[in-house]
Amino acid sequence: MKINYYLAHNTDKSSVDAVFHYKGKRFKLPAGVSVNKSFWNTQTMRAKEDKKYTEAETINLILDQLEADLGSIFRRYAIDRYIPTIDEIKGQISPIQIKKVVRKVEERPNLFLPFFKKYYETTNYDLETWKKYNTTYNWLVKYCEKFSRKLTFDDINMNFYDHFRTWIMGLRYKPFKKSEETRFYTANYLGSLVKCIKHVMRESGPTSRIKLHNNIEYSSREFKVDAEQADTVYLNEKELQQIFEFNPCSENIRLLMFDNREENQRRKIESLITVKNKFLIGCYTALRVSDFNRLREVNIQNNYIRIKPKKKAKWKSKNEDVVIPIHPVIKAIINTGFDISTEISDVKINKHIKEICKVAGITEPTQTVRTEGGKLVEHIRPKYELVTTHTARRSGATNMFIAGVPAISIMKITGHRTEKSFMKYIRISQEENAKLLADHPFFKKNNQK
Repeated sequence: MKINYYLAHNTDKSSVDAVFHYKGKRFKLPAGVSVNKSFWNTQTMRAKEDKKYTEAETINLILDQLEADLGSIFRRYAIDRYIPTIDEIKGQISPIQIKKVVRKVEERPNLFLPFFKKYYETTNYDLETWKKYNTTYNWLVKYCEKFSRKLTFDDINMNFYDHFRTWIMGLRYKPFKKSEETRFYTANYLGSLVKCIKHVMRESGPTSRIKLHNNIEYSSREFKVDAEQADTVYLNEKELQQIFEFNPCSENIRLLMFDNREENQRRKIESLITVKNKFLIGCYTALRVSDFNRLREVNIQNNYIRIKPKKKAKWKSKNEDVVIPIHPVIKAIINTGFDISTEISDVKINKHIKEICKVAGITEPTQTVRTEGGKLVEHIRPKYELVTTHTARRSGATNMFIAGVPAISIMKITGHRTEKSFMKYIRISQEENAKLLADHPFFKKNNQK
């Protein structure tokens, strides 16, 4: 016997009726709940569990309980081969059962993790943002398992923050390269987790629509999102020219592979050429890898590249196209007959661009400093080891700025909201800054006097 639930009235808020058939006879009785029409799912015949509609879970539990009770009642009638009246059925559905369900929901601890998971799974986030929340949720699950805890909303306080922070910053992870040593998680990585936690607390707190808790300790200045300026590199015009001039062949890739089989070398050369061209296109457009890696011929129109970014800039009211003039280097790449629609994974780009930079001679020792295990740690590595897919975007923005392109014009491409955040993003040394100042009319004017 199947129980169907329908709204009794075509109004903004309606009671719910249970309708079912038994031995050819139709029965209808009130389910004992009311629901907002906009949050009713006619397919599942349940209330939509949305963060904006907190009553949905209780309503659905009551409907589930009623369905279970009716199933038990009619199994007994089936044994007796008896067809009851609607009043007889109503007499066996006790209002006390509904009260028990409501009380059970109200008395259940106000757990943080179930809401956290439901929040990011029901919010229309793009894939990258969804991954950040999913990663944070997984870390919270590990934390609860490690320390045998069940986090409620009230538990997200300074004691939790200090404990969680100390735990994360003391952990090590294995890098992509198996040959590399384990590393500590960075302050920026921890900051991304805390940012997600604070946002979910804000979306469920006393100033939100749903008001699941009254905890405001998470908004304290001490409950902060750790962040330090990423100590990353960019490639200048000279280094980009070295990459452009690099021509993979069997002679110069011997540094990268010991396999002398002709077919394997041919595949390696093809991959290096593809990565080289894709990376340079990223360097001369300042696009993200998710954008420059999916360029097609249709995106090239009248000496411009036009593409709709995958990631929408926060300050844009709508996801507008980015339009970029085609740089001579990109023209040269296209003129070689290179198919810009050739697909290659981000992982391969990250791997091969380091190899390309190594063979091209971008090997100078480069210092980076970052917080590891709660301490500032200095690393000195060959520059090619620090080059990633994101280096292309950072190099593009930095070289455009050094060349004198107005920051506001570059921000139209990169999507930075403020010039302050943009200036933190680009990489420019003190010497390069001094050269820019020297070419400024202010300094030239004073030198002429």
